[in-house]
Amino acid sequence: MRDLAASRENWRRAGFALASADFEADGIQFARLAAGAVEIDLCAIHSAKSRSPLARHLREATANESGGGIIGWVWGVKGVLVSDDRDPLAAPSESILMPALAQTSIKAEMLSSGLPGVVTAAAPITLDIESRRQSLAQLCGTNANTVEYLEHIVVMTPVLDDAIAANTAVGVPCKRIREVGNGARQAFFKLEQTVLEVVGPAARGRFGCWGLALMCSDIAQAVATARANELQATEPKLAIQGGQIARIVDPLDGVAIAFMQPGPRRDD
Repeated sequence: MRDLAASRENWRRAGFALASADFEADGIQFARLAAGAVEIDLCAIHSAKSRSPLARHLREATANESGGGIIGWVWGVKGVLVSDDRDPLAAPSESILMPALAQTSIKAEMLSSGLPGVVTAAAPITLDIESRRQSLAQLCGTNANTVEYLEHIVVMTPVLDDAIAANTAVGVPCKRIREVGNGARQAFFKLEQTVLEVVGPAARGRFGCWGLALMCSDIAQAVATARANELQATEPKLAIQGGQIARIVDPLDGVAIAFMQPGPRRDD
């Protein structure tokens, strides 16, 4: 983000609770919020001399009209990381110093995701999903929009088969492929509660992460909270996958946001 303070306010208006103190490392400043056991970090360059691998990607993201967007993700890995088995004569991998839950900070190792425009890294984790959920709730507080977890994230890619192969290689197999018309397909992957939806080929070369769908316990409250804070939000309607869905009309810092509420599948 260009302006972290403004970004914090945008997400607060959408009903998210943020950690009271920011984290800073390697010239990058992080503001933290929670979607259940998933931590969402708002990032901005704090020092022009930053040597963090994130700096270049943040500069590219903030150069566009929206001033931001999703630049990527960090996967939590149980056991050894790729670097633990690396040839000692090979060039060292790049790493990002990130905020952590079980300790003050942690190093996340940069990886190749097979997804152009998506920064991917991995960090060792020791906490299970419920412990992470509780720790983030204590750190950030309760979301006024009743968001309980990240339901899915949408990514656009030029070659879908390359993304499927790359994810399969790191132990995240494709669960389903769906034809969506005009030669495009969707591939679905599952990480704990979150579905990773990869669409390809992307239209007009728009590669990278596009938006988030967040599961709420009360979608009406999520919409009311956004509107009370002067954000436009659509009325909840039936979702294709079941339950209800509503959207914040204008992206938050370049991120498309949808709220969902669980319900029976429409094809049941």
